[in-house]
Amino acid sequence: MRYILTLIAASGLLVACKNSSKSSDQSVKFFKTARTAQDFPTAITALTMIAAQDSAANPWVYDSLAFYHYFYNNIPGMVKNPATALHFCNEGLKLNTNNDFLTELKGKLVLNMGKDTQALELFTGLWNKTKDYTYLWEMTFIELARGNNRFADSMIKMVSASNTQVATQKVRFTHIDVPMTESVDPRAAFLFFRALMKNNENKFNESAEILKQSLQIAPDFYLARKGMYELQQAMSGKGMPRQ
Repeated sequence: MRYILTLIAASGLLVACKNSSKSSDQSVKFFKTARTAQDFPTAITALTMIAAQDSAANPWVYDSLAFYHYFYNNIPGMVKNPATALHFCNEGLKLNTNNDFLTELKGKLVLNMGKDTQALELFTGLWNKTKDYTYLWEMTFIELARGNNRFADSMIKMVSASNTQVATQKVRFTHIDVPMTESVDPRAAFLFFRALMKNNENKFNESAEILKQSLQIAPDFYLARKGMYELQQAMSGKGMPRQ
């Protein structure tokens, strides 16, 4: 009798696994359909279902959930809450601590929460591991925000002097306010810091000239274009001194 009961239990478990697999497959199809239609709220719902049904068989789901909550789940006029995206980052990192994508996203999220020391540690670790200039840019951004102009200046000089190496690299940006993503020549990306430093010194004409240099290298660089526009508006509309 015990043997029969064991067989019945095993059979029931097998059926449950098959049903779970079918449900997961259906949710994946549901997600792909929503993604193709650019119906991102529905895509997030489908991803949540996949995570609940069979995240072990679909470990990519946490990458997608974290990114979709970070990039797409925005309500105009409301302050973005990074907690949900961070939760899915942490869930994915439990499965794979070497997931660079989730580590990078976690760095952005904790920085958004004001945890600059933790963010700097995450980006420094990624830079040391990969030598991806995206992470060096993020490190420089944090140090500049902390008032460490000497570090920022040294990074700008290093990137400017490494033309051969830098030419094969890109700095990746994810702009939430647009929304858009782009990959930019590091020389243009780091010149933006130089313009920002000049702007902080109230040297607005110098800042504008540096932004022009950045745009000569990368004409579509969003931050440089936005910075140039804001400078022009401020200088013409508010009587900003022209030095």
